[in-house]
Amino acid sequence: MMRQRVQAIMSDFDGTLVPTAKVKDPKTNAIPNELEAVLMKTSTEIPICVISSKDFEFLRKKTTFAQVLSCMMGIETIIMTNLESPRTIKKCLLKIDKTIIHENSKALQHIAEEITSNKDFSNVTVEYKHATNGVLAGLTVDWRHLSDWSYMGEAMKHYIARTTTALRKAPVPADVYVQEYSTHPFLDIYCTECNKGQAFDIVVSELADVGVESSGVLYLGDSENDNPAFRKAGISIGVHSDSRLTPKLDSSYFLSYRDLHSFLMKLTENDYLFTDELIMDRKI
Repeated sequence: MMRQRVQAIMSDFDGTLVPTAKVKDPKTNAIPNELEAVLMKTSTEIPICVISSKDFEFLRKKTTFAQVLSCMMGIETIIMTNLESPRTIKKCLLKIDKTIIHENSKALQHIAEEITSNKDFSNVTVEYKHATNGVLAGLTVDWRHLSDWSYMGEAMKHYIARTTTALRKAPVPADVYVQEYSTHPFLDIYCTECNKGQAFDIVVSELADVGVESSGVLYLGDSENDNPAFRKAGISIGVHSDSRLTPKLDSSYFLSYRDLHSFLMKLTENDYLFTDELIMDRKI
């Protein structure tokens, strides 16, 4: 039976702290008040960190409880000042050389322009993701607002594969990284190869001075891009927020989004000692 003291919580944002279907709507893309309250309380006792595909500008006002924001799958990691003081950036870590990010940023801009000018993709949206220095570092091509997710997903994946292959063969090659998902209605394109396992390691390293080890991390996520972090965390929980999504997750436990608040409440009441009794839906 699992018994592990939780030293820190790391969590995805899109689909984990906010349901997938609500993230694109400015009226619904904030964490519900009840869930935010327990996260704020927890953050005064143990570190809470967000590891997300989103950029800092998107996350900063929505995650005021987070001590660390690892943005764009770890491309940029932001360490924030203490919760008691006005929230400012304490340290910023950029994973990629600034020359490479500037060159590959041009390729991302080219891809975005190609998609937005293609009449076949007039009903998808393109989200631009920037580093804190203003450079374009990632894109999300999104069709979650459509009734039929599968058709657009296949068409877009084939189109992006052709486009990125052409960029690699160009006179001035650009090697961007594409993150695809089996059932989620979007894909991500980044200026460099990245994954949440690398982001996880960066965050653990930053928390080492307060005694946090990988075995003491509880990680929450909802998609395949969380799998590298699931495999490193001592406690890994897959969160389900939409019945249309059936990703293959490497988490040891599973939890419905509607039960996330009550689970975190039980964890705090148990003095952050995680046991199987707190969550019964376990992968065997």
